[in-house]
Amino acid sequence: MKAVVYHGPMDLKVEEVDCPKLGPGDALLKVSACGVCGTDVKTYRRGHHMFTPPCILGHEAVGRIVEMRPALSESSGVNPDVGLGDEVAVAPYVPCYSCDLCRHGRQELCMNKDWIEGAFAEYIRVPSGVIRKGTFKLPNGIDRNEACLTEPLACCINAVTDAGVQLGDTVLVIGAGPMGLLILELCKSVGVARVLVSEPNAWRREEARRRGALVIDPSEADVKKWARESTAGDGPDVAFVCVGAVDAVDTGMEAVRQGGVVNVFGGLPGDAQLTVDAKRLHYDEITIMGSFGFAPHHFETALAMIAAGRINVKGIITHVFKIEGAKTAFNAAEAGETLKVVLQICEDA
Repeated sequence: MKAVVYHGPMDLKVEEVDCPKLGPGDALLKVSACGVCGTDVKTYRRGHHMFTPPCILGHEAVGRIVEMRPALSESSGVNPDVGLGDEVAVAPYVPCYSCDLCRHGRQELCMNKDWIEGAFAEYIRVPSGVIRKGTFKLPNGIDRNEACLTEPLACCINAVTDAGVQLGDTVLVIGAGPMGLLILELCKSVGVARVLVSEPNAWRREEARRRGALVIDPSEADVKKWARESTAGDGPDVAFVCVGAVDAVDTGMEAVRQGGVVNVFGGLPGDAQLTVDAKRLHYDEITIMGSFGFAPHHFETALAMIAAGRINVKGIITHVFKIEGAKTAFNAAEAGETLKVVLQICEDA
């Protein structure tokens, strides 16, 4: 089968590799499309501790189940809602539901997850646990490429839920990449009064404006001052930091109102250190938090919202490439010339 093999920073090749082998309860997915996520691009640019080359990247997968193996027992049985021949969206991982983190409602942090691997390939193995807990039939009429946004939207749902966004709030989104725009749309669906967006890229800033946000170029104005002026001097209720930069977190901390929340959504470098204003933290009761990943119920909700048109995802996918154009796709994403990129793997899936 064809697969996009990562050999190290800035080195991708489309190669013939062996088809995955299945175990009891597993399924074989013929991949129709897979989104290119920020982590994929970061790995391509500079490497990643979780991905040792040569390996196959990709985890935002949509496809058709073409083979299913019987499970060893009823307790490890398959998902009754999906079957052979179904088109599905597949969560890249699922929790165990039995560890301490899962029992405390933090399934996204489970340390005993089942995973899929390497969805930039014509076929992937879907482990039995992912089939049972994280595989969902595509609703009728949903666009396959847009269905690839299920996993990123699930991560955004986790963040918006964690941050406690409420009806009538004012939200500041720092960074209008694909994730920032999805958070913007989610906050609109919650019923916020306004969304403020800080974004230096003119094209992305205009896309946020088109979606109803008030926008600013942080290279030309003071974001804190602008955010306060836009909220009668109070500051936003919640700030989502959707870029991996310490100074952006600082901006969020400075901008939010008393009692506000700063959600660190964009992944920071492993050696990054935050300096927190103790006065704001204590006397203004600012909450600073992180949100990472998703749980299966976020994934299911995301798919349903996309299918029902409750989230406007039109325009977030800006580029679609065939698998043979993977190198070109990654170069365009790495250069910042895109919003969301999707690779079409098997058009006949």
